[in-house]
Amino acid sequence: MNIKLFQAYHLLIFLSIETPKYAKKGCREKCGEVMIPYPFGIGASCSINKWFNVDCNSSTPYLPALKNLEVSKVHIGNQTVIVHTQRISSCQKLVRNSSQTMSIDLGWSPFFYSKDNNKLVFDGCGTASLMENGSVLAACSTACGSLPLSNRSNCLGTGCCETAIPHYLKSYNFNITGLEEEDENCTGSAFLVDKTLYEQGRFSNPFIPISLTWTLTGSNQVTCCRDYAPTRSIVEMSNGTSVDTWLCDEYGDGSPYLIDGCAMTYSDSTPDTEMCRKCSKRGGYCTSNDSTYDGRGSFLRQNYICVEGERTPRGVILGIVFSLCF
Repeated sequence: MNIKLFQAYHLLIFLSIETPKYAKKGCREKCGEVMIPYPFGIGASCSINKWFNVDCNSSTPYLPALKNLEVSKVHIGNQTVIVHTQRISSCQKLVRNSSQTMSIDLGWSPFFYSKDNNKLVFDGCGTASLMENGSVLAACSTACGSLPLSNRSNCLGTGCCETAIPHYLKSYNFNITGLEEEDENCTGSAFLVDKTLYEQGRFSNPFIPISLTWTLTGSNQVTCCRDYAPTRSIVEMSNGTSVDTWLCDEYGDGSPYLIDGCAMTYSDSTPDTEMCRKCSKRGGYCTSNDSTYDGRGSFLRQNYICVEGERTPRGVILGIVFSLCF
């Protein structure tokens, strides 16, 4: 083989190694604008099992195993998927004790309503109690008033209250007392909602974004990129029981649940951290290494390592490849 072609071949191999993969070979990575990383997959043969199968209809992803809940985001780092659900209850005339329609029961599925990423919110006048199997898990009360969507960070008890949920849930319902109808346009309701999206006001009635924690309960079915071993985490339930789940740590971009999925992030910019600034001053550059999670597997931060020596821009590498070939 011509020596130049040999050198170019190995440079191209280097570049291909740095290409992240989000889906299994032959499967689509996106439905519309939503990335669908493995273990989820568009089509039954593209997901790890039936629960993670995604239907893509009119560029919108749905989970057929969960009554076709619409998917808006899959988070690999903390094992959550954000889905759209309708509000559990709507404004009504004064009632003293009204048990509302239950949530979708996640039953035997590997999904749970996330404790860390959701919160209980009540819009209206009175008290909303979050119930599970007849027991009160959390509650909050309000005085009458109204709060515009643009001011959700001040949901402190006047027309709106909020509180944390104590553990992961399979299903729930609400008990609302003292809810008064102030006018014909009253929209009082109780719901679980993703904390971040609620505070950002990034949703529209009647749909609410809610985070579901997804679990992989058998370590033998979890294969991590680069043959790294999966990490065990625990999902705590209300009755003192727990469920083991196995997760793969993120390494740059791509899905860490594919053996060849993850790739080190390549960027001509340097992350704005103290370590990376010092690295840059020494003539080196930072690249993503792995991620840090808390004891429950929730994402905390991306970690970087310093690589000594000047980084060669990708455009320059490609230029070298072409010059070697010709």
